[in-house]
Amino acid sequence: MDAPLYPPSQAYEPPIVLAYPMTTANTAIAILLADPAAKAILLREIPGFESRIGNEPLKPHLGNLSPRSLVQFGVFQADALDRVDIQLRALPAAQGHGQ
Repeated sequence: MDAPLYPPSQAYEPPIVLAYPMTTANTAIAILLADPAAKAILLREIPGFESRIGNEPLKPHLGNLSPRSLVQFGVFQADALDRVDIQLRALPAAQGHGQ
């Protein structure tokens, strides 16, 4: 059997990346750390933030995990993340970053 032939695309339109509000539930830790204002909030509101995410097995996954997803493992407390979310709302919306 012969494989079907597909004509070439006429025009590629890249996807549009929409701005979204950063929260501790929808934004990866790596993205929050890449934003200086968000990083400052995290470091101010969560004592020892960098040491909590600094273990070697966790480091490769910081682009996939949000802070809120680590509450169930005791890495962060929900009340501290609630305080972070309040302050993140005041920041401008992030532009995509793989969301």
